Amino acid sequence: MVMHIDPVAGLSYSSLKRSRARGGLSYEAIAYIAAAIDFLWLFSASTLGYIAYEYVAFGIYDDLSLHVGIGLVVSTIFVLAMSGAGAYQPEKLVLPGQQIFSICVLFTSTLAFLFTVLFFLKLGSTFSRGATLFAASGSLAGLVSMRYLWRYRLPHAIARGTFLMKQVLLICRDEFSVEPLEWRAAESGMAIAQVIRLSGDDATMPCSSEILHSVYSGGIDEVLIVWSEANSAALKECLVALRRSTLPVNVVFDGFMAGIMCYGCERIGGMAAFQTQRPPLTFLERSLKRAFDVVFALVSLAVLSPMLLIVALAVRIESKGPALFVQSRNGHGNRAFRILKFRSMTVMEDGSEIQQATRNDKRVTRVGRFIRSTSIDELPQLWNVLCGDMSVVGPRPHALAHDQLYSNLIEQYAFRRHVKPGLTGWAQVNGCRGETPTVDRMEERISYDLWYIDNWSFWLDIKIICRTFVCLQDVSKVY
Repeated sequence: MVMHIDPVAGLSYSSLKRSRARGGLSYEAIAYIAAAIDFLWLFSASTLGYIAYEYVAFGIYDDLSLHVGIGLVVSTIFVLAMSGAGAYQPEKLVLPGQQIFSICVLFTSTLAFLFTVLFFLKLGSTFSRGATLFAASGSLAGLVSMRYLWRYRLPHAIARGTFLMKQVLLICRDEFSVEPLEWRAAESGMAIAQVIRLSGDDATMPCSSEILHSVYSGGIDEVLIVWSEANSAALKECLVALRRSTLPVNVVFDGFMAGIMCYGCERIGGMAAFQTQRPPLTFLERSLKRAFDVVFALVSLAVLSPMLLIVALAVRIESKGPALFVQSRNGHGNRAFRILKFRSMTVMEDGSEIQQATRNDKRVTRVGRFIRSTSIDELPQLWNVLCGDMSVVGPRPHALAHDQLYSNLIEQYAFRRHVKPGLTGWAQVNGCRGETPTVDRMEERISYDLWYIDNWSFWLDIKIICRTFVCLQDVSKVY
């Protein structure tokens, strides 16, 4: 997932271009700074956490050498693991949801590895459980807090030109909109210093002299070509001209080609191949996903059963009708099933024409407004998961009437039923929740669903579940 940097009020993109003249740290230094801060924090938390706990609990503390050594081991392993996962890249530092997930997984794994080693070395009894828990809690709290600090301060620092940005020569077609790319290029430490636009005959015959003059004029660190046409001859001529320079050259494809290039590249018989549609899940993958669904649904129903009963009672008391709303939906392989939801409206629509809920919809009850905003109305679908009609993670199922409508409007709509529908999905954790008033909004949701299907993994499901809990803090669902 890419970092999005919005223009900061009172600042302009020109500050990025001036960053070279003003000086400053290299953009690549951000990753090293983040790693160093994590290392120092974990090392300090291990030592100071032990001192604080022992002093508060017993009024005295013993030799610190052992805890200093443990702090060095924990901080080193954790930082190396985060670096290996690419978590210190600037564009990822500003995504707190992903960062917190990585921290929880890797920090817990680091402690588990350490305790396993200590157990086999028979050193476990030398550590105070209370001091260890205190230090671990402080370490985790500090790491999470710093992620929110990165989230809010790093975009401001980049926009102010604090870091030394690469000066880029952009080559693109005349109709290409440069402004959105300026801020996206800043995500990778690039500032667009010059732009060469190709239009008409120039799109077929690039002006080599103009390109090389811009390159040799000085101040350019890299060349970026945005190509939207399948004119390989013109692109080749442009690249051949740039061979006379020593600068790095990157090509970004726009339009249809961009959709193909976003898939992972594989080698088939020595040739580069982009798999635009993966095969169905294997038996092992389906078994793993199903086993997780059953365990998750059973545990969730057991834990949430008191709350589910209270919500059902509240729905019945406020308005006439059943507590549960049952509606037909299309599932995996286009097989129909009956989905369960807490009733949040005064109507029970399940026909050929269904009106989507909208903001301030008068059909929504007071209890319904609350349970829709918190997604509690979807919890009865845990029973659908247990029965095998749904999965915990997958494309959200739509009403049959909407399926029929969008199948005719969106060519790839039906492919989302390549897997079981889910309680939550990749589209939902990327902001595509609630009402879809336009076809464009539905196409955006479908694009996320198709990406999930083509890139499925067990760890992606875990990531989506964790991000779902983070997203639920923002009551943004429309009614």
